[in-house]
Amino acid sequence: MKRTTIFIHQVDGILVAYDLPEMTKGVLIVGPDADSIARRLQADGARWIEQGTLSLRLGVALYDRPFLFTPGRVIDENGRQVAGEAVFDWLRANAYVLPRSEVFGVDARGREGQVFAREVDVESSPIVIGGPEDAPVYVAALIGWAELPLRFAAALKVLPSEEVEVRKFLEAA
Repeated sequence: MKRTTIFIHQVDGILVAYDLPEMTKGVLIVGPDADSIARRLQADGARWIEQGTLSLRLGVALYDRPFLFTPGRVIDENGRQVAGEAVFDWLRANAYVLPRSEVFGVDARGREGQVFAREVDVESSPIVIGGPEDAPVYVAALIGWAELPLRFAAALKVLPSEEVEVRKFLEAA
């Protein structure tokens, strides 16, 4: 079963992740060979995060810790509010122009939080976040084919199934 909202999309697959120096980055693996590909990546140092029906969340990258944030609403410097999917468009267009605008949402620990627009890495956002809500993983790549909403699909780099140098890609990203 797939459930999609603006910020959450469910997909059947496996999520593995590499614990890199600054951030844990994950690879979403879908399709009939998912299990064998995940085991190959695990042998390369990836950690098995979860398997089954995964809830992916749409978020933004932050310049500093905790690095990941799921926005829900913005109140700009002039008091105007933006909510829902339009938050991502607003950030792209206005984060540098109105840097003190407040962005409300959920932090990397799964708690309600607030950041300023200047803290959002607009060039790297939006991003896909997977894993448990209190220990999220930045999902940087997809191996296989999955039907994803446009913003989710645009945020993931698709890698070929034969890809064995996933770690190098994730470290460079």
